[in-house]
Amino acid sequence: MLKLPSSISQRSQNCVSLIFVRHKTWGKAVIPHKKPRWIPMARSKMFVNPPTLLIPKEELEHEESLKVEYERRMNALAKYLHDDEAKFSDRGEAGLKEAEIEEQEHRRLVQENEEENKRVAELRKIRLQKEFEQKKIQIQKEVQAQQEVEEERIRKADIYVREQAEQFANRILRPDLEGAILKALDNPIDPEFAIDLHGHI
Repeated sequence: MLKLPSSISQRSQNCVSLIFVRHKTWGKAVIPHKKPRWIPMARSKMFVNPPTLLIPKEELEHEESLKVEYERRMNALAKYLHDDEAKFSDRGEAGLKEAEIEEQEHRRLVQENEEENKRVAELRKIRLQKEFEQKKIQIQKEVQAQQEVEEERIRKADIYVREQAEQFANRILRPDLEGAILKALDNPIDPEFAIDLHGHI
């Protein structure tokens, strides 16, 4: 079995002990922190010069002035936007005034709409009354015309019935049938006869 030197084992024990030193607890949380002061600097950080700033002093001052001017203008812009939002938003003074004006305009328009609805209702009532009267007159005319047509039809039917009754009165009865036949044979009727200038057939 390989045995380590006492110096190496001592260094490993120190490293192991450092693991517990580099952390501290706060309740249930484990918070890391820097190494203690008595621990020497790490070899990777020895003999390292700090970075040299190569930017001229005038340029740094100019950058600082630009930064101050930028912050000043941004603060002014933010304040302007805040005031504008407070003034013209729904909860601002101008927003409340505009909302009040819109509410008054809405009430006025609603009132005008109600008045217009009443006026249109009155006009509709008058128009419907006129249409009712015109329809009534038209129906009376149609009924009267239909009555005249019916009376004319009845009159023509009565005339036809009277003519048929007269023809029926001149009918030949069964006892007189033979005499009528003999009379018709003795007096023939020729619808295609002709007369001369003296009136002779």
